[in-house]
Amino acid sequence: MTALIVVFIVLSLMGSALWIKPSRRDREKMNLRMAARKHGILVQLTSVDLPDKWDKTTNKVSVSAYRKYRAKPLKDFTAANLYTHEVWKHEALCDGWFSSRSIDLEQTTKDLLQRHKDVFLAIEVRPEGVSLFWTERGDEQTVEAANQIIEALFRLR
Repeated sequence: MTALIVVFIVLSLMGSALWIKPSRRDREKMNLRMAARKHGILVQLTSVDLPDKWDKTTNKVSVSAYRKYRAKPLKDFTAANLYTHEVWKHEALCDGWFSSRSIDLEQTTKDLLQRHKDVFLAIEVRPEGVSLFWTERGDEQTVEAANQIIEALFRLR
């Protein structure tokens, strides 16, 4: 009986230790966030409102925002929203991406956007900086692509 009690206590302690250990997916997310911080990207857990095709309703999605801020907000800058789904009043930026205003991007940036249209959900370009929203399904090459996209949009004036 004493041995059974000791085994039960040991198993309950092991269960508690395993409960606080991060899962494999959590460790992958931590690695992605550390790679983003090496590029000077701030990571924030948030949600984004994605409009439907007719811009009547929005769908709130929990995501991670990878953000880069400007030292000084731009003056006379028109904000832009980029989505991976069609919204009737937005123009096509490239295959699979639609923008709320006309944006002139290099072909390499358009290629990155097209390649990652299934990974990234939306991008906001504001006078204060650029935010890229995604669910962190990828690897360090995806973070590198996100940084290149953010940097290209960061240069917009």
